[in-house]
Amino acid sequence: MNKQPMKNRCGFTLIELLVVIAIIAILVALLLPAVQQARAAARRSSCKNNVKQIALSLHNYHDVHNRFPAGHLETGTSGPAYRHQIGWLTYLLPYVEQSTVYDLIDFTQIGPSNGSPNPNGSATNNAAFHAAGGANISVYICPSDPVSRVDAIWAPSNYLGSQGPDCTCRGKSCRGIFGHNTWMRFSDITDGTSSTVAFGETTKGDLSVSTLQDNYFYRPSGGNAQDINTCQGGTLSRSDRATVWFGGNPQHNMLSTNRGPNDLRFDCIAPNNGCTNFAARSAHAGGAHFGMCDGSVQFMSENIDTGVIQALGSRNGGEVIGEY
Repeated sequence: MNKQPMKNRCGFTLIELLVVIAIIAILVALLLPAVQQARAAARRSSCKNNVKQIALSLHNYHDVHNRFPAGHLETGTSGPAYRHQIGWLTYLLPYVEQSTVYDLIDFTQIGPSNGSPNPNGSATNNAAFHAAGGANISVYICPSDPVSRVDAIWAPSNYLGSQGPDCTCRGKSCRGIFGHNTWMRFSDITDGTSSTVAFGETTKGDLSVSTLQDNYFYRPSGGNAQDINTCQGGTLSRSDRATVWFGGNPQHNMLSTNRGPNDLRFDCIAPNNGCTNFAARSAHAGGAHFGMCDGSVQFMSENIDTGVIQALGSRNGGEVIGEY
């Protein structure tokens, strides 16, 4: 009886299997950071595109109205919130392809805080504006920001108008483009549109006192937010930055160019100043995007010289700006 030859059996030894697994693990470890970097770059590019669209919408608004929108609309002469009606991003809705949302706004509902038709003060206390203000506007959101929408009524934004390097908006003397009822024109930008910041990035708050994500210090009446160092001894108490694109409260629509992006000192606001001392902030590594008055986009390093960022925020200071 002839014996059949034994067939060779192919397979992996345990050692070979472990080697293959180790190689795969190394490849994944090498590939994962590259994938994460690619995704971060894509999100950063998307944010840059948003800034470009908003910058161009400012130009289109100016072409139609011969001026930029106000930082926030002011009505009446008394009451705690008569200055805080509607923010500048609201006026840009038709120019960022959001006319449907803009048409939801009944502007006759805006009035003095001490009378009809808006007796409760700011527009964000009026339910007539909830439908419009609750709409998520994708061009107003940076995809890199890890904080999503947190307010059930109001939709947020990641872009704040530049009040310039000073915190004196209540006196309507902002050196930037936006302020209380200040309707700037191109003719007011004597420093040159390519050398003047119109708006910049911010990160959103999460409305949580337990985490105080993107927090800031609220100074009581009589406080001064102009000198950021005097705010450092306070207790961080607010986390509602940029959580409402619609409303006119300064913490929702104004930033300062007094300091560079992502400044390590925390921000503050004081009611007697009527504006914020908020540095630009972003989830991008190394800096933040800014929309310039000529419609261009600049990514400014968080290491930018303080004098340079202050000069870029001023529309008429006559400063000579070098490379940045």
